[in-house]
Amino acid sequence: MTATFLNAILVVAALFTGVAGALALTVRAHLRRRLDDARAEARHWVERLGGELLVLDSAAAARPGDIGPAGLAEAAERFTAAGAELGTARTPRQCRLAQQSAVEGLHHVRTARKELRLDAGPRVPRQGVARALHTVLTDAGSLPRLVHTVLDQARGRAQQLPAGQPTQPVGLGGRDTTRHPVWGQRARPSPE
Repeated sequence: MTATFLNAILVVAALFTGVAGALALTVRAHLRRRLDDARAEARHWVERLGGELLVLDSAAAARPGDIGPAGLAEAAERFTAAGAELGTARTPRQCRLAQQSAVEGLHHVRTARKELRLDAGPRVPRQGVARALHTVLTDAGSLPRLVHTVLDQARGRAQQLPAGQPTQPVGLGGRDTTRHPVWGQRARPSPE
């Protein structure tokens, strides 16, 4: 009876070991696929940035006497940074950071194209508030970069305003703050 009990324990232990091993292999394969997918997506954007830089660099060189636009240098820096980040990426998060660097570079390419009076080129994914907040929440080191970007955008919008003209107050999301948010009626001026 003890031999049967021992055999049963060995069978259960072998089954447990087999199931645990199979589960570990499945998890490892899943993580590898996630990393490969993230790496392929980031590589796509890095290669697109490299192609855009190649075309834009030749377009800038074809214009004699012009100094290359500032966006071209920024895009080249992002291309170098994205390539380095992608080369050392070991997690999907690191691949996403490389992808974000490449997308930032593509935004600079669009700016440089406009400075050279060329077509802005294909659309680039936006880096909206939701994506920026997601980046900040997942990567504490990107908070200073986000603050810098938001301040630069605010300065750029402030410089675009014509001097001496009052502006209509606009709340978040471009809503007219003079209207009631639910009924849409204009707010009554306060009696003075």
